[in-house]
Amino acid sequence: MLEITPRSIPAAAVQHLLDNGYASAMARIFAARGITDSRQLDTSLAELLPFDNLKNAREMARLLADAIAARKKLLVIADYDADGATACAVAVRGLRSFGAQVDFIVPNRFEYGYGLTPEIVHLAAEGPPRSGGAPTGVLLAGAAQHKPDILLTVDNGIASVKGVAEANRLGMQVFVTDHHLPGDTLPDAACIVNPNQPGCAFPTRHMAGVGVMFYVLLALRAE
Repeated sequence: MLEITPRSIPAAAVQHLLDNGYASAMARIFAARGITDSRQLDTSLAELLPFDNLKNAREMARLLADAIAARKKLLVIADYDADGATACAVAVRGLRSFGAQVDFIVPNRFEYGYGLTPEIVHLAAEGPPRSGGAPTGVLLAGAAQHKPDILLTVDNGIASVKGVAEANRLGMQVFVTDHHLPGDTLPDAACIVNPNQPGCAFPTRHMAGVGVMFYVLLALRAE
């Protein structure tokens, strides 16, 4: 039988939020979800955590800067969900603003599998059919018609051991940005940025994939 369990709503947290201008209903909702200080709700850029704590962010920024300077072709490989779509948009728009030659592929996971699979690697290397247009279940952009130098994953890749190995075999570097939990073996990518990878000291493990890509762009701007 379905049972509804009411959340605990700390009175002190509610009062603090009320004192800081939040409406009664919102104060109770936030307090019930563990918000105890209005600063936890601050969305200003001043409250961003430093990107230097995100393992390999500076290294990926250096690699991306070198790739942009060398006019290398980048191809973003995005996941087929809201996080993947927003991460793809942030990656493409951000990298283009820095002068990168970059386009994207968004494969349908039901046809090509999840993550950077060997099938997606072959699709990236070969481009769309000569008859024109995208293969079924794939969204892609112009540069995807030519073999890229670098594959940049967003919101996926940390478990793509076979796909990264295939990309390496075909002469393409792989940069992984992801937020999912890694497996026992990490892919042999040129660089991995993921707050959940071993040895990462980033204060939170709960950042979405789009956030990881945003932090990489912050590091690239600094580079």
